Amino acid sequence: MLLDRHRLARLIELADAERRITGPERLLREEDVALLVKAAYDDATDAARAAFMARVKQMPTSAWPWSAVQAAAPRGNGIIHSPEPGALAPATLLLLRGQADAADADPGNRVPDRERPEAATWELLHKALDLWDTVTLKRWMAPQGWMAPRLTLATQATKNTVVTGGGSAPPPGNGGGGKSPGGSTGNDSTPPTNPGGGTTPGDMPVPTADPAPATGFTWRHPAVLAAGATALTTVGVVLFGLRSSRRPAISSGTRGTTTP
Repeated sequence: MLLDRHRLARLIELADAERRITGPERLLREEDVALLVKAAYDDATDAARAAFMARVKQMPTSAWPWSAVQAAAPRGNGIIHSPEPGALAPATLLLLRGQADAADADPGNRVPDRERPEAATWELLHKALDLWDTVTLKRWMAPQGWMAPRLTLATQATKNTVVTGGGSAPPPGNGGGGKSPGGSTGNDSTPPTNPGGGTTPGDMPVPTADPAPATGFTWRHPAVLAAGATALTTVGVVLFGLRSSRRPAISSGTRGTTTP
C-alpha cells in the first residue's frame, strides 16, 4: 500500500495541536487542517473516502475540520482496554491508509500489505497505525522512506563511519586518547611521521634521499669529507717542501758557481 510519510507526519502534528491549542490560534490553524484533509481525500480510493465520511458524520459539524484530525484516548474506568484497530486514530488516517496507487508514486512511501509474505517485518508499523502509536510511527520515518528503526540506525552509523582497509576508523579528535585516522593519538597535536622521514597527514610517505648503507660510507658522509680534506692538506705540505728544497740547487747550476 501507499502511505505518504510526509502527510502522516503532518497529521501527527495537527492531531497534537488539536488537543492543545484554543482560541485565535486554533482558528489560524484551521486552514492547515483543511488543506491536509483535502489532499488526502483527493488521492484516496472510493472505499477509503466512504469510510472517512462515515466516521466524521458521527462527530458534530461545528467541530469541522478539526474533527477530521482528532485522535481518541482509550477509556475504561482506569483500566486500559485494547481498542479496535484504528479506533484511536484520527479519521484522516483512513484516507492516508487508503491512498490510490499511482505509477509515479514515491517508492519510499510503499509499505507491504499485511497479507503479503514480506510484510512480517512490517507488522510493528501496521500495529502502530492501528493503535495510533505516534512515537513508533516517527521512528519508522526516514528521509529516504519507511524503514525499520534498527535499519535506520545502522544506515546512519554507516554514513558516519569511515571505512579504511576493511575496518572502521574512529572519528577524528576523539577525547579518549585512541588512534585518530591520521595515525596520531587523539590528544597529540604532532603530525605523524612517515618511515621516509617526512611528516604528512595520514602517514602518507614522501620521497626522500636513499639512506647510506649501514656497513659503509658515501662521499657525502662527514667523516669522508673530513678525511679527504686532511689528505689534501698533507699532500700540499709535502709538495711545497720538495719544491723549496730544490730551488737553491737549480739556481747555483745556472750561474756556474763551483764549490771548493
